[in-house]
Amino acid sequence: MNGRRKRRAGATETIGVSVDVETKRKLKALAEERHGGNVSALIDEMTDAAVRTAAFERAWRWYGGAEPTVAARARIDAELEEGWALARKHAPKKPRRRSAA
Repeated sequence: MNGRRKRRAGATETIGVSVDVETKRKLKALAEERHGGNVSALIDEMTDAAVRTAAFERAWRWYGGAEPTVAARARIDAELEEGWALARKHAPKKPRRRSAA
């Protein structure tokens, strides 16, 4: 019997990460719940989420700056609603189906 575990299929690299006991327990439990115990798959998922979050934060800083205030958000919502009301008013009417009587 060989004491070494089989490597996971696919092109992978091994890294070393130090975490406390409680964090390790949480990672293993979450990996069991989401990926059948595969901690590597959980870390892949967490990395993708972190990259998306970082990209959103960079885009938000570039496009919008700070979060809008409650008053600014209300003003934006009112403008959007006004625009949608105008669009609904001028939207082409859908033809009605004639029923066979």
